[in-house]
Amino acid sequence: MQSSTLAGLFSLLILSASISGCVSSGNPDTSGSSDQAPVTGPIDSRDCFEYDGKERCWLIHVPETATVDFCQYDSCPLLIDMHGRGVTVELQDDLSDYPRITDQDHVILVHPEGIGWGWNFGWCCSEEDDVGFLLKLIDTLIENRSADGDRVYMTGWSNGCYMSQEMASVASNRITAIACMAGYTEEPVQPDYSAIPIMEIHGLSDQLLLYGHSSTASLQVAGTLEGDEGAIQNLYWWADANDCPGIAPDFEQVEWDYSIKKFTGCENDTEVVLFTMNYAQHNPYLNDYDGADDPFFQALLTGNPTGIDASQIAWDFMSQYSN
Repeated sequence: MQSSTLAGLFSLLILSASISGCVSSGNPDTSGSSDQAPVTGPIDSRDCFEYDGKERCWLIHVPETATVDFCQYDSCPLLIDMHGRGVTVELQDDLSDYPRITDQDHVILVHPEGIGWGWNFGWCCSEEDDVGFLLKLIDTLIENRSADGDRVYMTGWSNGCYMSQEMASVASNRITAIACMAGYTEEPVQPDYSAIPIMEIHGLSDQLLLYGHSSTASLQVAGTLEGDEGAIQNLYWWADANDCPGIAPDFEQVEWDYSIKKFTGCENDTEVVLFTMNYAQHNPYLNDYDGADDPFFQALLTGNPTGIDASQIAWDFMSQYSN
């Protein structure tokens, strides 16, 4: 019995290494926020350039309301959505489903591709210069797609959430805001870090990247976690980096299926937010993850069961801000 349990836990840790690394209905009305552009159909393509001796690629989605001509006239926001480790860019695109939300705001959506389907965010999970690649990608999209350098947003899942936070730390002068899913950071911010808005969305029942190190859910909710990692520790870590006032969140909201802890009034008028999904596991999105063959792991990676739209919440948070 014990060996069977240990084998199951070992398998779980292997998959974790491979993959990791509503509010109210008051969403902003963006239906008439910009002039209509000529409708030529969306641009969905795979583009590449050479960086550090290797071909580096990405998927790009330019909605019909954000044609190149339109963006040259009125530059368009850029959203970079980072896949988890072992997750293809196509699967990440299907999972997060951002065009459903962001097309109306003329957003250029990009899914960068990590070498070996992983990202180097400091202590894991690649040896590539992914920071340099992403910075070059941002410059390329500003130059060739008329992306707005003052509205560059990053999101991602698991390993991609780690990488989003790494970019916030090392390139805060280039990233406007981040809101990512199921990942936290241990890496120190760089000396030249300047506070940017940070949101992390995490499932309380996440069994691959645990919400916290405590053994009981009640302790996790209360925030009395053991160890140095966890969603709540991540909240306080970024609150300290952003020089937020007070020793505890100044905004808390608790509902039956989610809770919000938020530091406001931080440096540069930023916020640091933890959005907890009480019934979500490692996948907080609405869509199920279809990349796992094992039915047991498929069950762990089903979408959030209560219908909270994590992608909408992340975009509503990020899109408030510009540089």
